[in-house]
Amino acid sequence: MMDTWIILFTVAALVFGSRFLLMEPWLPLKLSATVQQVLSFSAPAVLTAIAAPIVFIREDQLSLSMGNHYLIACIIVVFLALMTRNTLLTVILGMLSFLLLRHLL
Repeated sequence: MMDTWIILFTVAALVFGSRFLLMEPWLPLKLSATVQQVLSFSAPAVLTAIAAPIVFIREDQLSLSMGNHYLIACIIVVFLALMTRNTLLTVILGMLSFLLLRHLL
């Protein structure tokens, strides 16, 4: 149990330290425009890596059927995001669509 807390605080300190060093304006460390552009792709890549197994895998198998509520809700959310360009509205409507799909189908 104690090892878990040590690991948790160590990782938190490393993440905070790296963010602080790269974002604090009074520090002399600056990233080039190329590095900043490359890093701009990291968040979508990480979110895709987290979401893809949740959306596409059901019961340890690839599920592309209409019975996969996660996949249908994902398609709805992509269209909502493209249409509204509003993150909060997309999240709320996406959650509602998932709940409706889950209870109706």
